[in-house]
Amino acid sequence: MMMNKNFDQKNLILASEMLKSNSSWSIFTHAKSDGDAMGSATALFEAGINLGKNVRWFTPDKNLPETYKFLSHSDEFITCENFGFDEENVLYVFLDCSNEVRGVKGFDISKNLNALNIDHHEDNSLYCRVNCVDGLASSTCEMLYRIFKADNWNITPKIAESLYLGMFTDTGGFSFSNTTPLTHRAVAELIELGIKPDRMSDLISQNKRYSDFLLWSRAMSRVKIFGHENIFALTTIFLKDFEEVGADMTGTEGLSSMLMTLRGVKLASTITQYPNGDTRLSIRSREGSPFGAGELGRMFGGGGHERAAGASFNDVPIEEAQSKLEEIIMNKYHECVSVD
Repeated sequence: MMMNKNFDQKNLILASEMLKSNSSWSIFTHAKSDGDAMGSATALFEAGINLGKNVRWFTPDKNLPETYKFLSHSDEFITCENFGFDEENVLYVFLDCSNEVRGVKGFDISKNLNALNIDHHEDNSLYCRVNCVDGLASSTCEMLYRIFKADNWNITPKIAESLYLGMFTDTGGFSFSNTTPLTHRAVAELIELGIKPDRMSDLISQNKRYSDFLLWSRAMSRVKIFGHENIFALTTIFLKDFEEVGADMTGTEGLSSMLMTLRGVKLASTITQYPNGDTRLSIRSREGSPFGAGELGRMFGGGGHERAAGASFNDVPIEEAQSKLEEIIMNKYHECVSVD
């Protein structure tokens, strides 16, 4: 089985032992939850319940993507924007959060709280007491699978379904370059445990609400492709779009990946206006892009990995965001080309 030689496999057992030795878990996932965040949270939630743990799940989101609501425990999250916890006998578990501000804000590294970080982002800042992070893993769900396997956890059908979702979505249906032999071997075992790929594909990819479809149609009508051989694509979604079609903020899930289906496009971004005035970016890239999604996201103080990232514009109206982002992308492109 192919492994990352630079990753210390002992961290899998350390993570497992830390989880098993604590009776209460508080799970945290990042804002604008995706399939990997929801999959890893619901998988660990179910595993904790099976072990008799007291489990809570916190996220900054008020709503989670409707598409993934078929998962067990998907409605048992608690909306929480600021950390503000310092409880005894509680293990704080951060899933799919590359740094301490990516999810629920306010986690204080200096307090050295009883905290576990499980992630796959190569830019993870290793902010917890125990950090089980492999930047070459396809997904946080793959990391959880490896933890479960390393210490003989019982992977139930519900856990398997959640793990499959995270691996499927973070690899673009097993089509991205982060799909490894280990990913396929993990998925093969999940199938042996009863996962049906055709059913999962229907639940994940054929499950959009009509209001989301209308929202996407507006975004598609605004797509702009540009750059050398049109390798870049951008689109915008205004707050009024959500209101007029009856969609909520989770309706954009998967849109940036859809832009990547345009012939020749190597990097794409969706620019979305939020009710609090934020303008947020969802970025995707593939092989052939002169720079990755994560690199572009970090230019705006965001985070992510090479193929998928997120970020925000500070105090920039959405009307200006697209031209500003286009300018930054082209400047970065010329910088990369001149270096080559």
